[in-house]
Amino acid sequence: MRDPKTKPPFMSDESDITRAFNPNRLRLARERSGLTKEAFAQLCGVTRRAVSDWEAGRVENPPVSRISRELAFPSSFFYGEDIEEVPKDAVSFRALTSMSQRQLRRVLANASIIRAFSEWIDDRYTTPVPDVPSIEELCPSSIDSEPAPVEAAESLRTMWALGVRPIRDMLTLLESKGIRVFGIASEDREVDAFSFWRDDRPYILLNPSKSSERLRFDLAHELGHLCMHRGVRTNRERKFELHANLFASAFLIPQAGVLPQVSGTVKLSDIFVLKRYWRVSAMAMVKRLHQVGRISDWQQRRWMIDLTERGFRKSEPDGISHEQSSLLKQIMSLAREDGWSTARLSRDLGIPAADLTSALMGLTVTSVYGDREPHFSPEVGPPQLQVIAGGLTESPSQEPMF
Repeated sequence: MRDPKTKPPFMSDESDITRAFNPNRLRLARERSGLTKEAFAQLCGVTRRAVSDWEAGRVENPPVSRISRELAFPSSFFYGEDIEEVPKDAVSFRALTSMSQRQLRRVLANASIIRAFSEWIDDRYTTPVPDVPSIEELCPSSIDSEPAPVEAAESLRTMWALGVRPIRDMLTLLESKGIRVFGIASEDREVDAFSFWRDDRPYILLNPSKSSERLRFDLAHELGHLCMHRGVRTNRERKFELHANLFASAFLIPQAGVLPQVSGTVKLSDIFVLKRYWRVSAMAMVKRLHQVGRISDWQQRRWMIDLTERGFRKSEPDGISHEQSSLLKQIMSLAREDGWSTARLSRDLGIPAADLTSALMGLTVTSVYGDREPHFSPEVGPPQLQVIAGGLTESPSQEPMF
């Protein structure tokens, strides 16, 4: 682990500002803001050609103060080395075909900037190493064929020693396995959730405004992509989304756990008991019972219509409480002790405060030292952070519930 006083390459300081403006960072900030060159030029009161010259590095000293104000980025962002960008092919999006190119660039720019913040974390704290197996490790028999999502989910539960009981806290579980989970900026939340691998680190970005049950399914869905589709271009084929949905259902509601609970006739009222036990949405519970053969096609259709009419498609009445990021909470607590505040992080990393707050899913930090310089003790290594895997709920009864 690097010395905690070492400044990572994406950060900037006063010497950076006097040394070099980085045109690639300007382009990234413009794309993050969702602006075309033409629209940005109008905001700045210049021609489109002028913006092109700035981004091509043909102007040594562009008007940084004006650029910073119009893009709502700290001036410090525009200095320093290039930020490694997340390429489109590395990301698993659910609805790429419905996204405009401008929206796609905005989301990818946000992901790239969040990765820069993740590097800041790695520079200072020792966090869980990634432990996300590949599809070859989970299902050796499927190496030369299509992935088997249910088999992969069951194998992962075994590998992670989860048994067949409900997972109490999906977010904490994934963080304990080295997956970095961040929030999507509010203006991008129609994207829903997406995941990617970079430098052997898995990332999930999700919409924290959804119900807890849907967030848990999103996390399991993206976990499926991370395991089954690493290195595969998934964005234009519906089958990969079906794979991830099947994986999520089987991971959250294992067949060996749910079948003993429903040996008799299942009623719609039973769904509400089961969905709270398994901590999933009512609709996800209906689909899973259909997948394991406990309800008929007709029952699934009828109950899905009934649940839609009751408002379950848009929200989750009588839902469970939201899960919180244990890892980010620990990091922000330590950052506070080291003299960092959200404002200082925003300024020193060059990340807009709103984007930083969105990435932290609402967590903020106020330094106990006000706005003084952060302090570190070089003799002491980076703090060792431990994320306790999401606890399992009480053991299900061996007798059928219904």
